[in-house]
Amino acid sequence: MSDGAPTTVRIAAGSHRVEVRGAARGDVSVKGDARVDRSVLGVTIDEVRGRLKVTVPAGADVLVGTSSGRIEIVGRVGHAAVVSETGRVEVERASSVDIRTETSAVEVGEVGGACRVRSKSGRVEVARCGAADVASETGRVELRHVDGVVDAHSVSGRIELSLEHPHDVRAETLTGRIEVSLPRGTVAFQPDGPEDRRLRPPDASCTVSTRSETGKVVVATR
Repeated sequence: MSDGAPTTVRIAAGSHRVEVRGAARGDVSVKGDARVDRSVLGVTIDEVRGRLKVTVPAGADVLVGTSSGRIEIVGRVGHAAVVSETGRVEVERASSVDIRTETSAVEVGEVGGACRVRSKSGRVEVARCGAADVASETGRVELRHVDGVVDAHSVSGRIELSLEHPHDVRAETLTGRIEVSLPRGTVAFQPDGPEDRRLRPPDASCTVSTRSETGKVVVATR
């Protein structure tokens, strides 16, 4: 970002669709009917009436809140924080992600750092990230190319995750299937439930803790 470019853009869009694009520019461009407040701390956009398109400097932090509008964040941004009730959420590239939704489907592309998602019934897909902390009550959770500690939880949804390098994993579901894919050569310590007090063997490169009441659990190397 150029000198003086805002580092944080906050958007409150109600039930309207929002598209945010990170681009090589030094200012924030807003297309749509909304109130825009610019200050040394960043840009705040609210009182939105209709579809909104916002272009921000690449690497800017973006905070978006809607009740039912679809949210798309494309291009490269910094930290992406999203709160939505029912609209679909898509984030293409971000340094870190924190998404909280009620029933929205969540699709995340590439995250350089940590990825945190909370959803009640929406499906969650993450293509690439560092550490992952994801929970969905009834939606499927799919985490690909994870390079960090994983904490994945679901009540009835399926959990699938694939690690780039050995990292600790905790995956729990009541009725959904759990699949954990580890890099070739990984020696994983797999505790036999929460009451297992065995120490991790010195040759183990990570701990993979899984639990499902009725779903099948598969932990394998590729």
